[in-house]
Amino acid sequence: MHDITRSISNIKQIRSLILSSRRDIPLLQNSLADVKRVVIINSSSRSGSSLLYALLGRLPQVYSLTGEAAPFYKLNSCLDGFNPHLSDRIPTERIDNVIDLAGISQDFLSDMFLSETGNEEIDADGYVEDLMLRFLLQWPDVELDPTLLMALITQALEQYLSGHDRFCTEDFYLELLEKLSSAWPAINPFYYDIGTDKVALRFPSLDIPSGAPATSFTIEEPPFVLLSPRRRPTSADLSDKTLLLKSTVDCYRMNLVDRLFPNADIRVIHLVRNPAATINGIYDGWHHRGFFSHNLEHSFDGSDMEKLNIKGYSDMYPFGGNWWNFDLPVGWQEFANSELVDVCAFQWRSANSEIMENLAQGRMPGCRVHFEDIISSAVSRMSEFERILDFMGIPAEQAGELGLDVLPVVQSTLPPQLYRWKKREDMISKVLSASNVLEMAAYFGYCRENMETWL
Repeated sequence: MHDITRSISNIKQIRSLILSSRRDIPLLQNSLADVKRVVIINSSSRSGSSLLYALLGRLPQVYSLTGEAAPFYKLNSCLDGFNPHLSDRIPTERIDNVIDLAGISQDFLSDMFLSETGNEEIDADGYVEDLMLRFLLQWPDVELDPTLLMALITQALEQYLSGHDRFCTEDFYLELLEKLSSAWPAINPFYYDIGTDKVALRFPSLDIPSGAPATSFTIEEPPFVLLSPRRRPTSADLSDKTLLLKSTVDCYRMNLVDRLFPNADIRVIHLVRNPAATINGIYDGWHHRGFFSHNLEHSFDGSDMEKLNIKGYSDMYPFGGNWWNFDLPVGWQEFANSELVDVCAFQWRSANSEIMENLAQGRMPGCRVHFEDIISSAVSRMSEFERILDFMGIPAEQAGELGLDVLPVVQSTLPPQLYRWKKREDMISKVLSASNVLEMAAYFGYCRENMETWL
């Protein structure tokens, strides 16, 4: 833990130096106490939250983070006397001792952006600094010299802008990563949210990795987000617009969200997806080069458990004894010696249970959305978005301005495909027989008798 604490301290120090140069940005003079409206997407992993987040982020009345909030939670957690590997929960009475609330506030404000319009002029200096801040979160093992990092990013951006009339974030990243990986070979472009074929074509001599991008811990989990040049909110936007958030870990930390935004109207979109598709997606993710959330190596010290022994994972990969993927629910130890499909079902059930328990308290209004209604047809998609916007307090007619005819591909382990879960139908059917899975699925409207129709 001491090595992790030291690494995080170094990263925070460099980020602080970068942020100190931004004192003239009015937004950074505020705090999260100035935020008046928050809409947060709660869902289990692989339920489509990244797609919904990307689509709602197009609204002019919305501002959001560039990615998930989870990296900022890790960056601002005190590990002394607190074991983050027990579960993703933080007891309410310990938040003040465990979390640097002021640090999260500063990091959130520095990462907030408005929707892209496609025609704004790029603030080159600001974009370079944003990229520096993000690369520090993505590569905690790499000693990134800030002077060299800034020079290489600046050079790549100048060259790209001089040779292209239209800015394409993916293409720019491929050029940028070519420079950065030459300076720091540990930076592997395959960890970014870019299609594998596209990366392989640009980096033909580079092997596709299978393990985590870091040895001891991750701050941002791959696939790493791509930052596009975007406009920043103003101080007035904190009052007039809605902050949109999405992190699976928030299912377990709504008490922290409540503390971060003491003066905000917080509303929850509970995004659900049928358990067969979600469990299958989580299963794919455990075999992907992304989603490494917890290195549990030190959790086994002094316990009867020596390492993870998850069949279909730990026995396939050299890192499979230590690295856990996706969220870490309470009681994960009971599944450390199980079949991988059982772990995936446990994660689906745990996340949704946490969401329902929180909403049952009645402190935050909730709106349940079925992912199938977003992907099944353009008609159902439009109807669902009109309902979502009405819940958010945004005119429903603006759903027609979101470009819903074509859905973007974000954070996908494989190309989107309906009924993809059927390739593992026999395996998944076994875990769907568990009463606690069946009951929750039926509660959400997914009856086992209609399983063959689940998208």
